[in-house]
Amino acid sequence: MTDTTPKPLPYSPVRKAGDLLFTAGQIGRDAKTLVIEEGIEAQTKKCMENIAMHLENNGASINDVVKFNIYLTDMGDYAKMNDVYATFLSEPYPARTCVAVKELPRLGDIELVVEIEAIATV
Repeated sequence: MTDTTPKPLPYSPVRKAGDLLFTAGQIGRDAKTLVIEEGIEAQTKKCMENIAMHLENNGASINDVVKFNIYLTDMGDYAKMNDVYATFLSEPYPARTCVAVKELPRLGDIELVVEIEAIATV
């Protein structure tokens, strides 16, 4: 008999270190339904919602983020990503890095096009 039980991945979705919270990279997958929508706008929105959820579950909010790291598979999506990303933020804006990557992990039939991680104060 073969054990088909999924093995836990060797990472935490969020970790606290001192007064900082570090989120793992969040993808555009709904945390409850596990559904991934296609497109940069939908995936960016879900990434930001997932970050907000993890922060709120740990005593912080999106307004406490001091730094975002964003990974795009296509820099041609930058403006669309930025438009959605901006709807979640208010001044003073966090620092940010945005880089292009060759690819992101594939989950099912939907191509992941963005991954976002955050560092927040608590």
